[in-house]
Formats: sequence, C-alpha cells, structure tokens
Amino acid sequence: MAQSGKNKKIFHLALSSVRFNGNVANKESFLFKPSLEVGFGIQFPINKHWSFNPEINLSQRGHHGRIANSDSTYSERTITLNYLDLNPNFELTLGKLSDFSSNLSIWGGPYLGIGLWDNTTIENRIVNPNNPNSYITVTKSTESFSSDFRRIDAGVKVGIGVVSNRFVSLGLTYQAGFANITVAPEKTYNQSLGFYLRVFFDDMF
Repeated sequence: MAQSGKNKKIFHLALSSVRFNGNVANKESFLFKPSLEVGFGIQFPINKHWSFNPEINLSQRGHHGRIANSDSTYSERTITLNYLDLNPNFELTLGKLSDFSSNLSIWGGPYLGIGLWDNTTIENRIVNPNNPNSYITVTKSTESFSSDFRRIDAGVKVGIGVVSNRFVSLGLTYQAGFANITVAPEKTYNQSLGFYLRVFFDDMF
C-alpha cells in the first residue's frame, strides 16, 4: 500500500467509433469510422476511493455517412477532425482496495477540444455522362475547419471498466459533445463509443 496514496502518471489510449449527432447527418446512413485517442495525465488521490485525474489528449472525431440517391448511385462523406482535448477527470474506484486486487473504476468529466487539423472527403458515384450504362466516381477533398466546422468542441467523456493491481485499467468509454460545431440553424454534435486502456506509472526512481 506504500504507493496507493502517491501521485501517478497516466498513459491513456482509446479506440472508438465516431459519428455526428444532429440534423446535419439525419439524412445519412451511418457507416463505421474508427478513431484513435492518446494522451497523458496525472492521478492525484483525494482519498482511497476518489482521485482527480487531469489529462491532455490528442483525439480524433468526425463522421462517415452515405446518402443513396438510387440503387447504384450515392454520395458518401468522410470527415476527420483532430482535437487537442483538456480533460479534468474525476475517478471513483469501488471494491476492496489493495495493490493486488481488481476493482471497478468509473471516471469522467467535462472536456474542451481545440481543433488542430482536419479533412473532409466527399465521394460521389454518378451515372457516366458519356455512357448511361456505366458509372463513375468523383472524389473531392477539402479542409473542414476552414469551411464547415468550428474549431471549438466541448462536452463530457466517461468511462467504466476494471483496474487491476492499481496499474492497468480496461473498459468502455463514451463521449458526447454539447457544443454545436456548425453554424446555426444547423446543429452538429460529436459522439463516440469505444474501448480504453489506461496505464498508471509510479515514480520510477
């Protein structure tokens, strides 16, 4: 128990499926879009069950959707938004706490995301104007933040999982944006669901 009350460094990794929520994407069929989140933080114990875990993460969000115009033609867009997230998380650890036990961990808190770089790719499959019996695919790529989306995102992130030996934590994570990232009257909110890995490091020396 010598290390249980000390500050620890946190390595955070999450793999999620991301999408937009709101009227911008209501007409689209959602397609799977994987995303990666990686970052670091510090665990400050408050008592034996609670801790304050501020983190800074590089987080991918975005959207992958398709509108079918006919049985053979469609419009498909893939949007990747990369944010620097500030996360003042709190964590609750339940169960019989020891350096050799596995316990239930529930963590979460608000986040503020600042857009760094981005990309939007729109793929249109249309009838070939030179041959009505065939189709062609037209692809266009643009920058997202400078044209369609705001750089500021905010909302909440939560996670629930198992922490083993006060060292490794695995579980499910969910993120919901509360800030509209498009210009009114349109409404678009980031959303994700996935898995996380967190590793807690004691002082090495």
